[in-house]
Amino acid sequence: MQRNYLTIKQFLESEFPELRGNIDGGNPPPPEYVQYLQQILSVLHLGAVAMIFMGDSVWSMIPMMSGPPKWYQTCKQYPLQTFMGLFFVLPTLIQSQVTTGAFEIALDGDVLFSKIAVGRFPDGPELVHLFQKALEK
Repeated sequence: MQRNYLTIKQFLESEFPELRGNIDGGNPPPPEYVQYLQQILSVLHLGAVAMIFMGDSVWSMIPMMSGPPKWYQTCKQYPLQTFMGLFFVLPTLIQSQVTTGAFEIALDGDVLFSKIAVGRFPDGPELVHLFQKALEK
């Protein structure tokens, strides 16, 4: 994605020298719920590491717990699947929510092109036409 941005930035600066140094870009921030999911996943990771080192004794430290819950026993029966799900599958699913594929080109706050709206990247002649039209205003 960064490579596409740099390519388009160089192209626009060569076609429109007055824009040189004024083109900026970056990734949009992830949705707020994804940030919460990432924090929850971090806590789950820490909890899993604690379970590995402390074993079943960790449950005696939690108030109102007489023993390990049923889901914990199931996780112990399938340690490889639990590890893969917790440390590979869940992070991948959460990360897929972070990358939106958004690519927008704006001039003075007006969006000239949006990959999300159109579903593709712009080509050179299309960009030149969009900027010529926007600069005429």
